[in-house]
Amino acid sequence: MVPPDPFRSPADGAFEARRVLRGLTRRALLAGAFALPAFARALGQGTAGPVDVIIIGAGAAGIAAARKVAAAGRTYALIEASKRIGGRVLTDTASFGLPLDLGASRLYLPGASSLAELARQSGGELDLAPSGARLYTGAREATDTQYEDFAATVRRVERAIGAAGDAGRDLPAARVLPPDLGAFGAAASFFVGPLRCAKDLDQVSTVDFSRAEDREEALLAPNGFGPLLAQLASALTVRMDTAATSVDIGSRIVEVRTNRGTVTGRTVVVAVPPSLMLAGKLRILPMLPTRQRAAVERITLGAREKVAFLLPGNPLRAADDETIIVQAGTQRPLVLKARVGGSDLHVAEVGGPQAQALSDGGSNAGADYVKAALIADFGTDIGKRMGKVVQTRWSKEPWTLGGISCALPGSGNMRRAFTEVVANRLIFAGEHTHETLWGTLAGAWASGERAAGQALRLLGVQGASLAP
Repeated sequence: MVPPDPFRSPADGAFEARRVLRGLTRRALLAGAFALPAFARALGQGTAGPVDVIIIGAGAAGIAAARKVAAAGRTYALIEASKRIGGRVLTDTASFGLPLDLGASRLYLPGASSLAELARQSGGELDLAPSGARLYTGAREATDTQYEDFAATVRRVERAIGAAGDAGRDLPAARVLPPDLGAFGAAASFFVGPLRCAKDLDQVSTVDFSRAEDREEALLAPNGFGPLLAQLASALTVRMDTAATSVDIGSRIVEVRTNRGTVTGRTVVVAVPPSLMLAGKLRILPMLPTRQRAAVERITLGAREKVAFLLPGNPLRAADDETIIVQAGTQRPLVLKARVGGSDLHVAEVGGPQAQALSDGGSNAGADYVKAALIADFGTDIGKRMGKVVQTRWSKEPWTLGGISCALPGSGNMRRAFTEVVANRLIFAGEHTHETLWGTLAGAWASGERAAGQALRLLGVQGASLAP
């Protein structure tokens, strides 16, 4: 059905006054001040000759790249295979009558500070996400000692993986864990592995993990990140339902073949997940250099899915937008984002093999999984209260084929290959290309701005920056 991204947020018992970062709301006033050049928009579609930059994929990275190219006064063609923009940013407002982010649902700071500012300038509204989480062991909230043990175990797991990565030991993260993690070992490993990296720790590179920027502080978008991204793209021309099938890099121009004809340009930004290239849906001609081919094969997308459901009456006594972690026996923890936006809507976040199983399962796979977990933890009554359920299937979505990227063991340095210009014409963008903000909306956006800067430099634009 639809897609996901990063994790973490919530509250820590004391729900003090939340710092709220509000955006400007006078959109009419802002429209003139922040609109992109009209001539760049007009040339963005249907020019007679090659455009300056072809951008494949209108997700966050592609939108960021197109904005920067247009702001420099150069021509572009932004093409998108699906019938919508946003990629793994998707807000569903129909299922529950309120905004539900099925994909990216957090904007992590400080890496996203520039995107947050752009969002506010365009009239977006952002709230600081609650910090911490509430822990249950079975049907009971954890004691103070159990809270301390769980937090300490998570830190031990993170430190062990980070230390190996910092030392350049690029190993499966599971191999460097301390031998005795105690009662919360399985929960901590799930928390750090499948939930954060979308893979079990034996499939996670210690080096890749160690380079990830801090993701403690984050912003929420009360109206959803989909509308926010759409507002940032509102001045752009996008060729929808235009699937690129191949990129042919010539000595002077690039030809991108699509289901709607061929687009030619002087440079190309490929802002789609590596899973599409690995599956043969997008071919690069001639063959990519060895470094980039290896990166496509080793920086793979893990599985991240969400199961959203109504739970009236607040039986968990949760605060608004609180994270709840439930550990019961030997089963994998249930991680919930509770009372989304202060409503009866809850979202279970699932990663790794379990998320893949839900994606591969039948129409009721998500509902059955969550109901069984809730009943096992809290009894049959809470299962009876569950209402409507909506499940994502990002691993089955044809233009994504996965959740978020995480380097396989031994491949922690390979993201760098995605930041290099290929044949003086081709540049990659997307969360998978960011060495420290991989798996995040902020990383995708920053990569698009970086890629646009590289393209503009190739085109001879003076002062074009490679950095966002």
